[in-house]
Amino acid sequence: MTTLSGSHQGTLESLLSRLETVTSRLENIQGGTGGEGSVNAHPTSSAGPGAGAGSTPASSSSVADYKSLTGPAVAALLEAAQPLGAEILKASELVEKAFLAQAGVVAAIAQCKKPTPNELPILVAPVAEHMQAATAMTEGRRSAVFNHQKVVAESLHALSWMVYTGPNCGLSLPPQHVEESWQSAEFFANKVMMEFRNADSRHVDWVKALKQLFQQLKAYVKQHHMAGPSWNPRGVPLTDFKADKNASAASSPGPAVVSASAPRPPPPGPSKGGPAAPPPPPPGSLFQPKSPTAAAPAASTSSSGMSAVFSELNKGGNVTSGLKKVTDDMKTKNRADRSGAVPSSAPSSSTTTNKATATKAPVQAPPKLELVLGRKWSIENHTDNRSLIVDQTDPKQSVYIFNCTNCTVQVQGKVNAITLDSCTRTGLVFQDLVSSCEVVNCTSVEVQSTGIMPTIAIDKTDGIALYLSEASLGVAITTAKSSAINVVVPGNGESDPLELPVPEQFVSTFRDGKLLTEAVTHSGA
Repeated sequence: MTTLSGSHQGTLESLLSRLETVTSRLENIQGGTGGEGSVNAHPTSSAGPGAGAGSTPASSSSVADYKSLTGPAVAALLEAAQPLGAEILKASELVEKAFLAQAGVVAAIAQCKKPTPNELPILVAPVAEHMQAATAMTEGRRSAVFNHQKVVAESLHALSWMVYTGPNCGLSLPPQHVEESWQSAEFFANKVMMEFRNADSRHVDWVKALKQLFQQLKAYVKQHHMAGPSWNPRGVPLTDFKADKNASAASSPGPAVVSASAPRPPPPGPSKGGPAAPPPPPPGSLFQPKSPTAAAPAASTSSSGMSAVFSELNKGGNVTSGLKKVTDDMKTKNRADRSGAVPSSAPSSSTTTNKATATKAPVQAPPKLELVLGRKWSIENHTDNRSLIVDQTDPKQSVYIFNCTNCTVQVQGKVNAITLDSCTRTGLVFQDLVSSCEVVNCTSVEVQSTGIMPTIAIDKTDGIALYLSEASLGVAITTAKSSAINVVVPGNGESDPLELPVPEQFVSTFRDGKLLTEAVTHSGA
């Protein structure tokens, strides 16, 4: 029989203690007539309307099964993440927080009637916050543990089974939804296992612990919420349940949700020492003069200006006597230069300085070509460099190329995987790959394989030429949100290479109960 280590047992006891605290609070709510901290021994008695409506054996079993099924699995996940670094531990703690927040929602489902469409999002908001936090970890520049973070972000989508409301809500049934969410995460889980299978088995154990957690969640949902969240028809309204939880939210964990009908706190009254000080006087208008003396010159200038205009108009025909006479050489028809262009004056130094400041180029990060932790070649921020060569390679290493412009990268030997990210007018030449090549967020790039390449994934790329060798003709090409993809394959014998475009336009039809999608073909092409 396997015994738990000290850290594992301590984490498990802490998690179970927190879940028992949530359950005790819910039992206090069921009591209805007891004071804070008391438990009603007979919740089904007629102590008042709805006094013990939520305390049925099924509801107690639902909460207890959630604790027993997910609690040990969460503890095992945290123990597996401890030696793997701060980033993986942070992602694992997000999973723990999300499942603890879901425990409060599970308790609400067991004790409350089905909520209105406006109340349900407020209840599940704490769980959604942790899901969004996990997704935010995968955005921006990729970290060294991107695949670990992606597994967590994709798998946490399984917790949205709580918002299933019917066949037309856009979600599958809860057990199937949990399974589908893990299948999305399993793509990145397999990447982690493939990368660390022979290097560090602790990462493989972490993936297995996370998978076990969601298998337990699926088993719980299949047992208690097979056709959707099993709201208690004899339970209390969700607004009453939330108000009772807020009364003790400061002393225990769980989703502290504020009811929409809760009264606002009264405004603060005067202090005990005396009446409050009066508010400061409102500021004067920006259009009011600061003083009468300051306004006087403006008024006199305005009046004199208008008087001068009227006095000039009263001159009659003499109004033009002060105009300068136009001589023949000043007339346009007599000028040698009749283009009508007005010569521009030299710009002032202040204008030139302002333009230079406004168009200052952003700070460019320093170029880098280095081997990180002996496992990953990082090539970043190069411009107009046609001699980037990686020659000391190993099948366990990967190559990451980021933000390169007008460059050529050569990878000699066999490597595990290559990623081309956010590059423009860049060429990539490599020999053999163990797993795959990825091209993401690129423009006008060229990729050439001179050896074996099992798969290539092209995502959000505009313009790519893929040159295949005889050994890589069996490659699987996956494309998404990309355009202008051309595949160049060797010709037969001494014939020229053949260039084939990847379809970008598709037509979908519904036939025999299935949606069939085919590439668009044009007659005469």
